[in-house]
Amino acid sequence: MKVVLLAAGLGTRLESMTSCVPKPMIMISGKPILEHIILDLKNAGFSEFCIVIGYLGNMIKTYFGDGSSLNIHISYVEQKIFSGTASATKLSEKFVSEDPFLLYLADTVIPENLKDILSKMIKSESKISILSSRIDPSKIGNVGSIEIKNNFVVKITEKSFSSKSNFSWAGIAFFKGKKIFRIIENLTPSKRGEFEITEAMNLTLNNKIENFVCDKYVDAGTISGILELNKIILEQNELVNPNQLHQNIKIKNPVYIGKNCKIGDNVELGPFVSIGNNVNIENDVKLKSVLVLDNSNIGSNKIITNSVIDSNNNILS
Repeated sequence: MKVVLLAAGLGTRLESMTSCVPKPMIMISGKPILEHIILDLKNAGFSEFCIVIGYLGNMIKTYFGDGSSLNIHISYVEQKIFSGTASATKLSEKFVSEDPFLLYLADTVIPENLKDILSKMIKSESKISILSSRIDPSKIGNVGSIEIKNNFVVKITEKSFSSKSNFSWAGIAFFKGKKIFRIIENLTPSKRGEFEITEAMNLTLNNKIENFVCDKYVDAGTISGILELNKIILEQNELVNPNQLHQNIKIKNPVYIGKNCKIGDNVELGPFVSIGNNVNIENDVKLKSVLVLDNSNIGSNKIITNSVIDSNNNILS
């Protein structure tokens, strides 16, 4: 089965974190977000991946290569002009060929039951199936909404406060057939000046789009989303054994510590702390619900909570 992963964006909502790393390559518990996504999709039965790269895309290509280290196959296409998700999707047409494919926005993560949900979407008789989740109506203007009737989509609205729906698109769609590419060819730009895949799907509503629902999804394109994902991944992965550290460090799991880290005396870590590689933490530091990226330095006598510390030592919350 084929997957198209859209991973070209600038990640402007995550500056300064994304000044030197593309958004999908932000490391959590020793793996980039994109690898966590790929492994989830591999577990769901997908083996052929096309990653649409753009901003700092060579970092993605260098890390994953052809995918053989993960026992999958990865090819790449480059979006040179950031003109929207529909334009990015169109670049994958040669890879897709005549096959059904899953479209996946690489800044969204489904933390539960993804394999079962995708199995149902694949078995659907509909030409297009999408995944949505209930969301606080006050946030609809930021993420867009899906209006649903009898499990089918009535309307998809991209980031508008006018919708009364409390369902939001979770960034995943399954397509059977190539009609979506023909529709993209004739799209006009949205009010944001972009060619939106949601608008392309709107134009196929006469063929019916079936809606499937997940309990939740995480938007990893925001600081709050990154911290939520950090918590979820830490809960699912192997924890630090305090006996591996010297006695002046206090650990409250779940905690992950990367390679070549230097940690001073009287340091308290956790819960929900993920530390990257080559990190230096000086004496008398307390971290709780914190993601520390590679090559950062935390000075002494600091108490930091609910934050990301990037490689330039900026504290983002």
